[in-house]
Amino acid sequence: MFSCEIVEPDLNNPLDTEANAEKGINPPALVFSPSSVNTSVGGNAILRVYAQEVTGVAGIHAKIQYDNTKLAVSSVSPGTFFNSTQAPIFIYEDNAGVLDIFTFYMGSDQTKDGTGDVALITFRPTLAGESQVQFTTESELLDPQDVPIEIKGLGTGVVNAQ
Repeated sequence: MFSCEIVEPDLNNPLDTEANAEKGINPPALVFSPSSVNTSVGGNAILRVYAQEVTGVAGIHAKIQYDNTKLAVSSVSPGTFFNSTQAPIFIYEDNAGVLDIFTFYMGSDQTKDGTGDVALITFRPTLAGESQVQFTTESELLDPQDVPIEIKGLGTGVVNAQ
């Protein structure tokens, strides 16, 4: 005898353009994936920063605000969006509830288009409860001449610690 369990698919895809548009997040956008993470106090909550449907981008400044009374940043590492034959420039700075991530494309074609992960952030919850993580309006997409490209949507993320 065999048994099978039916698993409901998770249809809450933070990279789904239509679903984001319903939330007022239109591309080009910066979003988190997953948009919500459940973990335990002292555990790991991993959020990826995604550039969604961008065109002509040479640099990204993601300014992220989080509640540093409930969350600590354990690590920040580059994503794959700016990968080429030469590694991207990747710098981050964590200052009491504000995480600044700066990354710059070093490929010979000078810019990137599309959707991809820019960074991977590992948070460690220090207190139980729900904590919101959000991009600030100071976040930027930049062209090769360092001219800002309009961001039409900024996503939010949630870390829920038990």
